[in-house]
Amino acid sequence: MDLHLILTKLNTIFRGLTLTHGTFVKKRIKTMKTQIFLTIALVFLTCSVSAQENRASVALTTAIYEEEVTGNLDKAIELYLDILKKYPDDRPVAAKTLYHLGLVNEKMGKQKASDYFTRLIKTYPDQTEMVALAKERLNSLLASEKAPSRPTFRKIQIPSLLPWDAAISPDGQELLLVYDEKLWKMPLSGNLGPDVPGKPVQLNTDGIKVIWAGLSWSADGKTIAFNEDNSQYLKDIPENEKRNQNIYIVSPEGENPEKIVENYCGPRAVSYRMSLSPDGKTLAYSSIDDNETHIYSISVDGRARKKLVDLQAREPVFSPDGKTIAYVEDKEAGIGGGSLWTVPASGGNPILVAEASNASSPVWSPDGSKIAFLDKNEQNKINIIPVKKDGKPDGKKVTIDAPEGSKGVTLLTGWSENNKIGMIISRVLYGLYTMPADGGQAVMVFNGDASQPRWSPDGKQIFFRKAADQQVQGWSDNKLAVVPADGGEGKDILSLHERKIGFMPYGTGIRVSPNGQKIVFSGKKIDDDTVYINRYPTTQIWTTPINGSELTKITNPPAPYSDDSPCWSPDGKSIAFIRTEFKESRMNMYGEMGIYVVNSSGGVPRLLMSEPEKFIYSINWSPDGKWIAYLKGDKRNNPDIISTLEIINIENRISRTVCEVTGFTVFSELTWSPDSKRIAFNDNIKEGKVIKVVSVDNGKIQDIETGLVNARIYNLDWSPDGKRFVFAGYQDGAPEFWLMEDFLPE
Repeated sequence: MDLHLILTKLNTIFRGLTLTHGTFVKKRIKTMKTQIFLTIALVFLTCSVSAQENRASVALTTAIYEEEVTGNLDKAIELYLDILKKYPDDRPVAAKTLYHLGLVNEKMGKQKASDYFTRLIKTYPDQTEMVALAKERLNSLLASEKAPSRPTFRKIQIPSLLPWDAAISPDGQELLLVYDEKLWKMPLSGNLGPDVPGKPVQLNTDGIKVIWAGLSWSADGKTIAFNEDNSQYLKDIPENEKRNQNIYIVSPEGENPEKIVENYCGPRAVSYRMSLSPDGKTLAYSSIDDNETHIYSISVDGRARKKLVDLQAREPVFSPDGKTIAYVEDKEAGIGGGSLWTVPASGGNPILVAEASNASSPVWSPDGSKIAFLDKNEQNKINIIPVKKDGKPDGKKVTIDAPEGSKGVTLLTGWSENNKIGMIISRVLYGLYTMPADGGQAVMVFNGDASQPRWSPDGKQIFFRKAADQQVQGWSDNKLAVVPADGGEGKDILSLHERKIGFMPYGTGIRVSPNGQKIVFSGKKIDDDTVYINRYPTTQIWTTPINGSELTKITNPPAPYSDDSPCWSPDGKSIAFIRTEFKESRMNMYGEMGIYVVNSSGGVPRLLMSEPEKFIYSINWSPDGKWIAYLKGDKRNNPDIISTLEIINIENRISRTVCEVTGFTVFSELTWSPDSKRIAFNDNIKEGKVIKVVSVDNGKIQDIETGLVNARIYNLDWSPDGKRFVFAGYQDGAPEFWLMEDFLPE
C-alpha cells in the first residue's frame, strides 16, 4: 500500500475518533494525527528511488497534509495544481493528484470534481487502482446530480369548488379554470399570502358556455383555447352524427372568441385535452372517428387539418419550441391508455419516450428538456423523463411521490417558467362500513378501495373485492379479500391475475355460499380469444373455495352473451345469474337480458325470466328460497322512465313490482332481511347517504340514515342475524390544486 492510501485510511480513523470525544481529547488526537502523518511521510521519502520522485512525492505529501490534516482546502488545491504543472510525467503521482483534486472540489461542492475524476480516467488508464477509485466517485456524483432534490408541495387555498381540470399560465402567476360554465383567470397569490389566490377575473366569451375540461394556454401567454358546452343542442341528434366538441380561442383579456373546429371526442374528459402551439397559431387536439381516437393539428383559422400519427392517441402537447408534440397512447376511445410518445409537429415517425400502463397528462419543461406525465395505474406518482431536442428519451425516468395523504394526482395543469408544476389532487376516503340495521352511527371496518362486501354465514367475517394497485394485461389486478367483522387490515384470499382471471368493474357478484365454503363471482379468462362486443368482454360465472385454492368455471356463454351478477340459492345447490346480449350499436348496446339458474357444480342453465326491452341488475335469492329480487330500469337510462324493484317467484315464474326506485346505477345493490320480509337497497347513487328498506308485502319504504358526511354508498349486504348492514362507500372531498417546487437537481 502506498503513502496516499495509508494516510487516507488513517484520516478516516481519526475522523471517527474526533466525532466521539470532547474538545480536549480532540486537540490531542489532532496532535497525534500530525505526528504520525509526518513520521510515515518521512519513512516513505527516505525509501524513495530518485530525487525527481522524491520531489514529486514530497509535494504530493504536503498537499495531502493541507487537505486531510489542516483542512486548508484552498491551499491544497493550489499545491495539487502546481504538482500537475511540474510533474505531469510522473504518472502515479499525477493520477493521485487528479483524484485528490476531485475529492477537494467535491468537499467544496464544486462541479469541477467530476471533471478531475474524468480526466484521471482518460489520461492515466494504466493507474488501475486510482482509476477504480475515480470511477466509484464519479458514478456517485452523477447519480446525485440526476436525482431530484426533495420536492416541496404547496396547496393553494381555492375557496370555490374547483373542477377536475385547470391550466396554469406560462409565467406561473395565474390559473385558468371554469366555474358555472364561465371562464375565469385567478391569480395564484393574493394579498393574504402566497397560498391564498387573488381576485378572479371572468373572461368574456360572448355567452358561450364553457366545458370544464381541456383548457390550454399558448406558451407566449397571448392565446387561450377552450371547449364549448353544446350538450343542449345534441339531445335529438343520433350518436354517430354528434359533434360535441366546439373548440374556441380567446385572448387572456376575453375578447372576440373565435371558433376553430367542430369535433367529436366522446364523453371522456381526457379526450377533450388539447394544446396550442407556442405562438398560438396552431392547435393540436384529439378526435374520435369509428370508435378510434387520433390526434390532429389544425391552423387556428380552421384550415390545414392534419392527422399526426396512425397510432390511436390523445392529449397532444406542443414542446416549447413548437417543433415536437408529446402525446399518449389511447385505447378504446379513452377507456384505457398506454405509453408516452413524441412526434414531429409537422408529422413523421413516432418515438416511444416512456413505457407506461396508462400514461396521461403530459407537460413539457420550459426549456423542452423534460416531460412530466402521470400513469393512471400509479396515481400517487409524478413521472419526469429527460428528452432530446428531437423528442427522443435522454435518460432514465425519475418518479416523485405525490403529497402524503392524497388518493392520487388526476391532472398536471402545466409546467411554468419558474419551474413549478401545477396539479390537481384527489383526496377520497374509501372504505367498508357497518352500521345498525335500524339506524345509527356507521363505523369503518376496512380502510381502502373496496367493494361488494359480503357477510360470512356466521357473521364473524366480511368478504370483499379489493381494488387494484396496478393493471395487468389491461385488467385491474383485483383480489378477493376478507376482514374481521369488527375491523382490521384485511387478508388477501386470491389474486385473480395470478390465475389469469379478470374482473369487470361491476356486476361481479361475489356472493358467499350458505355453508361459507365457496365464493361465486363473474369474471373473464384473460387470453387472446376473449370476445369483445362494443368494448365489453364475454364474462362467465366462476366459483372458488374461500382459500382461493382452485377455480371452477360454471357457465360458458356464447358470444355475444355475457354472464354476471351471480347469487346462491339458500341450499347452495343452485346459482342464479343475469345473461346479457351485447350489441355493436352504441345507441342500443344492450339486447335481451334474462335471469338464469344453473346447478352450482355446472351444467346447462335454465331460463327463469326474460326482459327484451328492460335493463335488469343486482339479483338476489331470498333466504326462504321462494323469490329472486332484481332491479329493472330503462336500457337507455332515460330519467323519464320509472325504475322498479321486482321479485319473481321461483316456482310459477310470476313477477310483481315491490316499489318504485328513483334511480339506480351499476353500483346499486339489494339485499334481503334474514326473514325474507324486507329488502334493502342503496338508491340514487348521486345522493347516496341513506339505505332504503322496503316491505315486500306492502311496498312501504323506510330511510336509514348512515350518519356519514359527504359520503356515497355503493354495494350493500344484510348480516345473517339481521342486526347490521355492511356497505362500501367513499367520502368524496373536492379536488385540490397544488404546486410542486424544488424538484429539479441543483
